[in-house]
Amino acid sequence: DQPRSRGLGDVYKRQIKSSNMKKAILFKTLVDILYILHFIGLIGIIFIIPFGTVNINQINMSVEDWSLFYWSIFIVSLFAYIIFLRGLYFLRKMARFLLTNKYFSDDTIVNLKKSGNNFLYTGIISFALIVVLWISKLTGGKFELIYDNNLLIPLFLSIIGMFFIIQSNALNLAKGIKEENELTV
Repeated sequence: DQPRSRGLGDVYKRQIKSSNMKKAILFKTLVDILYILHFIGLIGIIFIIPFGTVNINQINMSVEDWSLFYWSIFIVSLFAYIIFLRGLYFLRKMARFLLTNKYFSDDTIVNLKKSGNNFLYTGIISFALIVVLWISKLTGGKFELIYDNNLLIPLFLSIIGMFFIIQSNALNLAKGIKEENELTV
């Protein structure tokens, strides 16, 4: 009675699972680092504001010179930042479920969708702030067309948000098909 040798298919499956696990661990680690750095940044902003050392990049103005308009821009920006952090939080939760190979679990799907929604909202709010600041400059007599990261980041966040929403819907559909196939076997 000799143990049966595994076929090459089993070896390849183990290698693929190992490769996927390594990628999932790297993904979770990178998302954790991004979340922690942004959370520290939020805390830093909250504690630095009272000392007047913060500038809004788009207007080059110190805190002492802010009008009610710029304070409202700052508060909406802070709100968008918190929404972004929520998106990262849900992405971290989703990554945790990936580590347990629960690709089609409700938790994975729901957290991916919540993350996508938060990134989409952040992108929309950030883009709206850029437009408001641009209109403000325009009404002040300055006409500028600038193409830089300040415009690309909200667009990228919106694209990533939409992708996560679409991906969560696809996972939900695949989960339904998988459950249906398991019932017919």
